[in-house]
Amino acid sequence: MPATETTISGVSVFHFHDVTLQYLGLMPPTKKLYRYLYYVYSLVLNIIITVGYPTHLMIGLIKSENKSDVFKNMSINFTCSACSIKIFAFWWRLAEVQKIYAIISKLDKHIVRSTDYELYKIYALRRAQHVLYFILVIGLGAAISSEVATIIGGFLGEWRLMYPAYFPFDIERSLWGYPIAHIYQCFGVTAQIFQNLINDTLPPMALAMLAGHVRLLNVRVARIGHDTSVVSVRKQACNTEFLLCVEDYKALLEFRVAIQRLCSLGTFVQILVTAINMGVVIFYLIFFVNGIFTYIYYVVFLIAMPLEIFPLCYYGTSVQMEFEELTYGIFSCNWMDQNAAFKKNLRIFAEQSLRTQIVIAGGMFAVNLDTFFGTLKGAYSLFTVVVQMK
Repeated sequence: MPATETTISGVSVFHFHDVTLQYLGLMPPTKKLYRYLYYVYSLVLNIIITVGYPTHLMIGLIKSENKSDVFKNMSINFTCSACSIKIFAFWWRLAEVQKIYAIISKLDKHIVRSTDYELYKIYALRRAQHVLYFILVIGLGAAISSEVATIIGGFLGEWRLMYPAYFPFDIERSLWGYPIAHIYQCFGVTAQIFQNLINDTLPPMALAMLAGHVRLLNVRVARIGHDTSVVSVRKQACNTEFLLCVEDYKALLEFRVAIQRLCSLGTFVQILVTAINMGVVIFYLIFFVNGIFTYIYYVVFLIAMPLEIFPLCYYGTSVQMEFEELTYGIFSCNWMDQNAAFKKNLRIFAEQSLRTQIVIAGGMFAVNLDTFFGTLKGAYSLFTVVVQMK
């Protein structure tokens, strides 16, 4: 049964990102009637949140007078500053998103068998969706735990801001000062969480889709010449089918390059900030946190930070392994019974497939599990340095 009986659209898994990008002021509408209003909305939102939120935290950090507030501010300050840098880098490379969509749509058209479609659903679509749900739960869980800790602390007699920060008015003496400041921090951190969701989910989801398509290509190449029930067993038809697989391989290489361009700077910043933040939070937890709800929040925050980069590193490794398996798939086809032209193309393709395909962040870090565990080691090293300084 052909897979065309069911509409195949790998791009559909990114619907959440398209909608969120519009709300965040990063993707203008196609209709000119609303475009200029959207530009005003985008400018105001990004000045207030993308620029204003980390700025009010940074000023608050400079004005902090005790060590507890300094370390409490640093953890969220680094996170929000990194978020603003990442979302700007993402917006700067927004054209790569459309390129990724185009490549996925092109590759989807070559899925013609129902068995291939089932593999595609299992190894690409579902895994990409699981990444989105995983990061969504982590991000919203951290935000909710912060708000709950703040509210419970207030009911217990100590109304404080979610994070130490600067406001141009007195939040303690003014009647509306604290509510306005709290609403701004709550709204701002929610908006930044959704900015982070874009940065932290689209690249790993794209890598999951890439890994799925590489696996499908492996299956398609391996069965060339073995299916005696179709006409494609003829030598010329086998060579044509093989060349189509080569073209798809080129598209997959472009796919990998587009992902690297999209996430290179953002991932580089995220890896550095994760290592620094984990060391700071561990230090703050051990030496300064007293309240149980505040302790719970920072434990959740500490767990959430490395988990944000785990899907990206995991699927970076998955892509690397799937590309490495392609060489085996090439020699699994029935190449011995083919003509000289087929064997020549096979040798060239096999030689090309031996190259390691990895995504590099910032020209320094390979996006794989080795980097993930290296980040954890870096966080521990920073923590030991801070303890010795204390």
